[in-house]
Amino acid sequence: MFPSMLTLGNLLLGFAAILLIFQDQKTTAVLLILLGLVCDFFDGFCARKLNAESALGKELDSLADLVTFGVAPAMLVYASALQHMSVLGAVCCLVYVACSALRLARFNAGQSHMCGFVGMPTPMAAVILILLTVTANPPVLAVGVCLTSMLMVSRLSFPSLKKIKPEVVEDC
Repeated sequence: MFPSMLTLGNLLLGFAAILLIFQDQKTTAVLLILLGLVCDFFDGFCARKLNAESALGKELDSLADLVTFGVAPAMLVYASALQHMSVLGAVCCLVYVACSALRLARFNAGQSHMCGFVGMPTPMAAVILILLTVTANPPVLAVGVCLTSMLMVSRLSFPSLKKIKPEVVEDC
């Protein structure tokens, strides 16, 4: 039950971030997305340590991740800069959300690599979008959103924190 409570915390933090974006409280929204990242890390960690991993928990985690690391960052990027790019800005954000959903579905379907993830994990993509939102101008941000989207659905291998162990690192 504890891992699922952390997962629900992740989901609710993502939803609260979206509400704050509508209220033009973007800095607080970013903090909530980052807190969701902490919940996301610890829900899986606790599930593994408590031997409480389940198919339900995996599905719930992906639904929470779609809100917190898919929809909320896309809304943040759009509200911060891309709304000024009209339809192009909206399309970039829509593509990001769609690629987030595809990435999470791929993970749930069991497509992984022995040394990590296939495609950039959605939490990593969300952090990149947050950093780009703070540092990039709208055209660069739009390109960054599209590139990050493509990396999520790519066939590239990305490391997994849960698999980093001395004996595994040697095999990778």
